[in-house]
Amino acid sequence: MNLSFLKLHRSLLLIFVVMQTSVLILTLSFGQYKGHSEVDWFDVAGEGGITAMTLVWIFFILLSRPKGRVTNLLFAGLAIMNLSMTLDFIDEFVSYSDEQAWLSTIESIPAPFGMILMTIALYHWHQEQMSINQQLRNRERFYREHQLSDAISGLASADYMKSQINRELNLLHHSQHGFSLLMLDIAQFDRFNRQFGDAEGDKLLQEFAQVITLNVREQDLVCRYASDCFIVMLPNTQLAIAEQLSSSIVGALEAFSFNSSDNTLTYKQKVHTSLVAATSADSTSGLLSKLHQGLLKNKHLHEYCHEQTA
Repeated sequence: MNLSFLKLHRSLLLIFVVMQTSVLILTLSFGQYKGHSEVDWFDVAGEGGITAMTLVWIFFILLSRPKGRVTNLLFAGLAIMNLSMTLDFIDEFVSYSDEQAWLSTIESIPAPFGMILMTIALYHWHQEQMSINQQLRNRERFYREHQLSDAISGLASADYMKSQINRELNLLHHSQHGFSLLMLDIAQFDRFNRQFGDAEGDKLLQEFAQVITLNVREQDLVCRYASDCFIVMLPNTQLAIAEQLSSSIVGALEAFSFNSSDNTLTYKQKVHTSLVAATSADSTSGLLSKLHQGLLKNKHLHEYCHEQTA
């Protein structure tokens, strides 16, 4: 579990600890324990469970988000709601004298204010998500599921690409709008990994993925298919247009210079490609097989030309 974001929220965690400590000191100072026989354990389980769940929600919000207005609003709303729930939970164990009865009276007051803050936070979160959705369009297309994402590149996984190819083939049977697939492979990536290490190899893959994403259209989908192999789906795109797009993407990739983490290495990669246009007679496995065979053919051709000019 990555705790890096949690370290950014030390001040919010301190505020929460102070709130909880103050509530415990206040209630336990003025309240008297009811006695075991007077405690309604069903209420304790229900109210304690709700209180615990809001703590879990607060933890995952701080664990998952960087600093910012939306994070602060989400935290404030949940923390205030948790305050109300904590008072209600403690009330199951203690009773107050008539002079301190106000502690039982105010326990439900914070909750509505917390809900109002949460509502405001969710509105701003919606605005934030609209911006993020636009940035992730080339990586998600119609569906969001973190288990279908590649951990290194952040792109869609091979399984997600296969599901999208299958979807487009089904649509192709009912329309005249074909699509094309472009496969991209980093030349001699295995040698790069052996020479400079896996960490630099992962960094190269990440930056390679970013360059591809920056050079495709809004409707296109990019995935990391296997190791150093990527696939770009080009919906509603015939082969002639796909060839132009492919040339543009490859040009951007081969013009890009990779810099190592310690800035001691500058590397320009060569790219092998394979391009196919889908037909209504194709299957998902058949298209992927065509792409793979085309890539192998282009690799062998490149190696042959390199030997001839050496």
